[in-house]
Amino acid sequence: METSRSQRWRERRALWATDFRTINPRAYSVDLIEHRMARAFIAEHHYLPNYPAAQVAIGLFGRRAVLEGVCVFAVPATDAVITRHTGFLDPTKGTVLARLILLDSVPQNGESFFCARAFRLLREARPAIEAVVSYSDPEAGHIGRVYAALSGAHRGTTRPRIVLRTGDRTISDRTLSKIRLRERGMDGAIDQIVRLGLPAPALRERPEAWLQRLQTEGLLTRHRHSGLFTYCFELTRAARRQGRDLPRLPYPKLLPIAT
Repeated sequence: METSRSQRWRERRALWATDFRTINPRAYSVDLIEHRMARAFIAEHHYLPNYPAAQVAIGLFGRRAVLEGVCVFAVPATDAVITRHTGFLDPTKGTVLARLILLDSVPQNGESFFCARAFRLLREARPAIEAVVSYSDPEAGHIGRVYAALSGAHRGTTRPRIVLRTGDRTISDRTLSKIRLRERGMDGAIDQIVRLGLPAPALRERPEAWLQRLQTEGLLTRHRHSGLFTYCFELTRAARRQGRDLPRLPYPKLLPIAT
């Protein structure tokens, strides 16, 4: 469905901006926030409630200094994410915009206002970072309109992959790997899945065996994800020069839903 209204989230439910006016920059402030504040906000509202390996968290504050939006810049899954999409051989020159969420109370154009100021604060907090890679998930209704509005370079689409879902909720690969490999944060990853309504591991049940049992019982199902749209924001002249030979593809559009 094509719409000019901004998609938003509240309590993990997809909504639309309830304020049809364009955002008034003087009514909002943007600032660095502590990770505990960002983590709690994302756990309550984002459709991907787990917190990434964050580097910098930034909040959007509305009237009476109420937090109404969060974006989190995080360490990429691999260094290749940065080198492939920015052209920098040094992966520390890039970061990933891992979470971006605004509540439905924020007026239209809030995303582009928020992101533009968040990029400035990111550069102030981490001057070595010169580029930001971000993804949008078309299966969640996100094609990256805000990234297009900010002139982000569309690099293409990630490869299709198999993901695990419960209902219409996708379990992140990082959450699953923490459980399968028994890494730090495994207990929180298990709790995240349980809070989605799935049964907890049985007494003395191995975590990896628990995941397999959930699949065998049809509580976790395999789904072929078509891929994520990939964008890059070049924040400095050096980054723009470095990315000159990389793809800048036409911005994607949602395909019409078959009826």
